[in-house]
Amino acid sequence: MVKKLFEHKAPYQLVQILRYLGFTILCLLLCVSFITEIVVGLESLYLIPFIFLALAFEEKIYQKVEYHYGKEARQSAIFLVDIFLCSLFVAAIHALIIPSFVLICALLFFATYTKVPKFIVLSSTIIAVATFYFSSVLFFGFEPYLQSSSRELNILSLLFFMIYISLFIYYQQYQYEQLQQENSHQLDELNRYLKLNNQLARYAPVQLWQSIMRGEFEARIEYKHRKLTIFFSDIQGFTDLSENLIPDDLAFLLNDYLRHMTEIAKHYGGTIDKFMGDGMLIFYGDPNSRGEKEDALACLDMAVTMRQQMRILRERWIKMGYTSLNVRMGIATGYCHVGNYGTAHRMSYTIVGRDANIASRLQTAAQVDQILISEETFNLVKDEFLCIKHEPLILKGISEPVKSWQVVERYHESIEKYRTWFDFESKGFNLLLNLDKTPIYDYPELIQVMQEAIERIKLQQQRTDQEGAVMLSKEHMVQITQSDQASSK
Repeated sequence: MVKKLFEHKAPYQLVQILRYLGFTILCLLLCVSFITEIVVGLESLYLIPFIFLALAFEEKIYQKVEYHYGKEARQSAIFLVDIFLCSLFVAAIHALIIPSFVLICALLFFATYTKVPKFIVLSSTIIAVATFYFSSVLFFGFEPYLQSSSRELNILSLLFFMIYISLFIYYQQYQYEQLQQENSHQLDELNRYLKLNNQLARYAPVQLWQSIMRGEFEARIEYKHRKLTIFFSDIQGFTDLSENLIPDDLAFLLNDYLRHMTEIAKHYGGTIDKFMGDGMLIFYGDPNSRGEKEDALACLDMAVTMRQQMRILRERWIKMGYTSLNVRMGIATGYCHVGNYGTAHRMSYTIVGRDANIASRLQTAAQVDQILISEETFNLVKDEFLCIKHEPLILKGISEPVKSWQVVERYHESIEKYRTWFDFESKGFNLLLNLDKTPIYDYPELIQVMQEAIERIKLQQQRTDQEGAVMLSKEHMVQITQSDQASSK
């Protein structure tokens, strides 16, 4: 019965029901006190219709208070009205000890439960004292106060107080169970949302949906101008292979290849734009960028790692009975438009620009396991990667010949001797050597100049001490002595 009373009720409605129950108990106690107590007069019964009239019209006042001042003001207003009505009740029963004490405890319990501000509770004492005094003067008279009430009234007061507190505690427990159920439901919904989010995130670049989840990016039609390093790749001969394999084997090869390449791209922080059959479009520089040079280096590190991984996959596929497959890659750096293209109902996050076309054409022009890069990419990575210069390429859709380089490997000890770029500067010394732009017929003269410079540095090293002072030989010392003697004469 009590549970049905609380079902499908908002918290403020349940508190209102408990208040109505509490004031009904007060009216019953008022009737009992009139019957059992000599000090309670007939005028005290007039308080009963006044209480119910106040309860009938107070809800509209509370709604206006909540609308203008908020829920906390509503709770404070309810508490002050209760103080006023309870003060009238105490004056009507001439402050009988046990009923008055029980009523004060009930009010304090209500104030604590509904979290009434402390300054409202303290200021309510002024309202209570004033109401008690003026109601005694005007209506209930000055009979002896703080007398002991009858046994029946004391028992009923304590009994009704226990019932009132028990209902409050039951309501609190009921509300706690409801919150537990809501939290459990919300947790299930959150887990379901996360699962769906993780599934949907696989259809968009990880950097993009992370930016959306953090509120840094909005799904609307817009684009921006950014300098990007763009990577294109595909499997050479895959189209011919698709005609000779059943769909299941073809799907296995493609998914195996894309799975490994995607893990490598994620490791190096690339934004995976799209898969185009066996082709991949990846770019660096948006939505996150580490700088133009660092983006280009990360892209080439990714490409070299993909090429190495492809060798491993190729050996495994051959052992499984599949044809040998090779990868081709093209990389270019330049300004492109990047953002959302399409309509408000269906959009795609991608890039548009001349350098994106150059990267795609370089990939098409690359040979087996080759990585071709544009001139601007080469200028960013030439200090870190060994590259071989190609003849300018005539690419489809590009009006001018495109200079390109083939990436061999990142510089390390075993290939340091193949470097074609030297740039060293120190105090009194500056070396800038670019072998890619040095004609081969100038090599003998360069070698002679470098050898002469080395011999001069060695001679200077012999003539100076560790502190940098020039040391003179014995012959120079004799010449200086003779010169001094001649000048003295």
